[in-house]
Amino acid sequence: MVAALLASEQDGALLSTEETAAVDLKEEAGRRNGPQLEPGLAQNPEAATKLADEVACLANSPGGGALILGVEDRTGQVLGTELDVDWLRQRINRAVSVAPDIVVQYVAGQRVLILYVAESPEPIHDTGDRLRWRVGDECARIDRSEWWQHRERARETDPMAAPSGATPDDITQGALRLVRSHTGADPMETDEDLLRRLGAVRSDNRLSQAGRLLFTPAARPLIELTVLDVHGGNVINRVVPDSSSSLLEQLDNVEKALETLNDFVVHTDSFAAESVRKVPPNAVREAVLNGLIHRDWNRPELTDVRWIEHDSTLVVRNPGCFTGGISADNVLSNRHARYPALADLFRAMGLVEKQGLGVDRMYQAMISLGHRPPIIAEEAGDRVTCTLVGGPPVRPVMELVGRIRPTARQKDYRIAIIVDALLHRPFLALRDVADALQSDAASADVALQAATQSTVDGEALIRTYKDVWVFGRSSWRLVAVRRASTSGPEVLPHASTDSHRLRAVVDAWLGAHPAITSGDLTELTGVARGTAQRALQDLEGTDLRKVGGGRSTRYEPVP
Repeated sequence: MVAALLASEQDGALLSTEETAAVDLKEEAGRRNGPQLEPGLAQNPEAATKLADEVACLANSPGGGALILGVEDRTGQVLGTELDVDWLRQRINRAVSVAPDIVVQYVAGQRVLILYVAESPEPIHDTGDRLRWRVGDECARIDRSEWWQHRERARETDPMAAPSGATPDDITQGALRLVRSHTGADPMETDEDLLRRLGAVRSDNRLSQAGRLLFTPAARPLIELTVLDVHGGNVINRVVPDSSSSLLEQLDNVEKALETLNDFVVHTDSFAAESVRKVPPNAVREAVLNGLIHRDWNRPELTDVRWIEHDSTLVVRNPGCFTGGISADNVLSNRHARYPALADLFRAMGLVEKQGLGVDRMYQAMISLGHRPPIIAEEAGDRVTCTLVGGPPVRPVMELVGRIRPTARQKDYRIAIIVDALLHRPFLALRDVADALQSDAASADVALQAATQSTVDGEALIRTYKDVWVFGRSSWRLVAVRRASTSGPEVLPHASTDSHRLRAVVDAWLGAHPAITSGDLTELTGVARGTAQRALQDLEGTDLRKVGGGRSTRYEPVP
């Protein structure tokens, strides 16, 4: 259909401009200045936002569709666009969690972009929080119930969207109270209208399987909390919810118990005292919610939540392996819901974010307190485990994150991951960042740009050194000085005059570069030039050989 439209071009305009439910023509927003068309730019936030809304609409539509960007829809005139493909895809994905396939084509000498959008397995809200799909050549509002009933009729049906034998009369009063609390529903809105708005009740007045699971008596415990003194140690306490309660009520019982267990740590310095939880509460909640959303509900085992008292550690174990191409190596950067209807019902109640299911927020929350990132792994027996290791916060890391400007970057999980990596290694190459973010080189490059444009005490958070990235001067000083007077996990282990640690830095550098100089070692470790020179001289002969002299002296590995 796209090819047929573009092939109709004559004298700089498309003769065929008839839009359909599957193909839409768009000119780039924000370029009109009265009758004049301003030059195109590689980045145009206004256009990206409008396109994100259209992409969300197409993603909700049966079969998806395509947007032809750079064509005036009324006249068919080919106007072109200069928007950068990678930037546009990332902006759209950030706005509506859909990354369209974008193809560049030239029509009448003008560059146009074709955005191909696949049908989404779950409802996609646009930037205005609207749920829309294509009706004819326009986008129209749709409610969740209609969307899921369409999905049920589709070839690949989500079992959680199927009708159950339960009706709203089967919902427990405790579940209804929690639904109203979570959604902040208008007291004048009836229970039936509220449940229908959430997509839990179908037009035939039957609960979906997702609604039945969340809101009706479970007949057995579905989630259990065990408190241990140490890993594999004695059981201090157990929280086993009432089997007659709903999953939503059982979740609430476990969350309240975890809130009590996850008590405050008072952290003091010479000027002030601050109380923080042993494990960030939002990370705890995301770990438990992710478990319930992604677990295999065809298996009878319950979701096993464990709190290790002396180690301030939360472990959530769920029956079922990874699905949809997700693995421990890409769980941060990829999304897939085993049961899209169940995930959407959690989102509709405000329990998880519209943009995702919270893995990135767990990373950001943990790292910002100096804790290591979450450990999410598949275990033998087809179980997925999420482990959060907390404890007293690491003051230098908290201070560093708190001084990042603009302040919005303090909540950017990409910045948190880059900071965490540099706290534990002397430098980062582009591939290192891509691996840490579980993304590709293009996404890693964008993250590095955001980090270099962020500042700490007026200086760049990170800076380039030759072909790698290291902490900026202020960031380094802040962490290096504060760590000496702070107990807890070690940060900047490479900032040391210890010969073994200096050797480790040398090995790391030579693993990616042909030679090292005393200046390199000084930049990477913060030691004096003389100390760096002596460390390299100590390695000379058996491990390194000296090449050149004077300022051009460098050391290469012995062949």
